[in-house]
Amino acid sequence: MTPRDWSERIATLGAIAVVLVLADRALAVDGVIEINQARAAAGNVTAGDAPGFPVLISAQGSYRLTSDLIVTPGQDGIDVTTSFVTIDLNGFNIVGGAGGVTDGISIQGGTGVEVRNGNILGFTRNGVFSNAGTNYVRATGIKAIGYGVIGIDLQGVGGVIEGCTTLDGNTGMRVFDGRVVNSMARGNTSFALVLVGGSGYGGNVFNGNNGGNVNAQASGGFQLGTNICGGDTTCP
Repeated sequence: MTPRDWSERIATLGAIAVVLVLADRALAVDGVIEINQARAAAGNVTAGDAPGFPVLISAQGSYRLTSDLIVTPGQDGIDVTTSFVTIDLNGFNIVGGAGGVTDGISIQGGTGVEVRNGNILGFTRNGVFSNAGTNYVRATGIKAIGYGVIGIDLQGVGGVIEGCTTLDGNTGMRVFDGRVVNSMARGNTSFALVLVGGSGYGGNVFNGNNGGNVNAQASGGFQLGTNICGGDTTCP
C-alpha cells in the first residue's frame, strides 16, 4: 500500500469517527438524552429499552423530546421505572391509539420525577400516571386531552400539579396528599379534581365538568387560595 493509499484510508477513518461522535452527541446534548420517533423505534434509550413503545426510562437523568411521539395502539408512550428523572416534552405531543389499558407517561416505583411542557392525547387510561409507590412527582405545563380515565393521576404522596390543563376525559386530575395550583379542567364527565388525604388546591379554574356547573366541580381537599368552579369561587 502506497503512502497515498494510507493517507486516504486515514482520512476516511477520520471522517467516520467524526460522524460517530456527532451521532453520539445527538443522543446526549448538554447531558440531556433526546427522545424522538426514530429513537423510540430503534430502542436502547436506556438499558432494557426494547425497540418500539413504550420507551423505557430506567436510568436517572434528564430527557427531552425532539419530535412528536405517535404511539403504537395498545401501548404506553413512556414508562419510567427509576427515581430522579426529568422529562421535558419540549412543546411536542405524545399521541396514543385505541386498544388496551394505556398511559401517556407511566411512572412506577421511583421518587422525584418531573414531567413538563407538552401535550398528551388520546390514551385509554391516563395522560400521566404515577402509582402509590411513586412519591414527589411533579407535572408542570402538561395538557392532557381525551383520556379514558384521568388526565393526571398522582397516587403517591407529595405530588404537585402546576399550570396544567385537562380536557374532555372522565376525571381531570387526582392527587394523594399533594397540591394542585394554577391549573384548569373542562369538559370532563366526572369531577375536574379529586383530592385525597391532606391535599390542597389554589388558583384553579374548573368549568363544565361533572354534568355542568350546577354540580360540584371538585371533590375533597382544602382551598389554598381562590378557585373558580363555574361562576362560583366556592369550591366544591
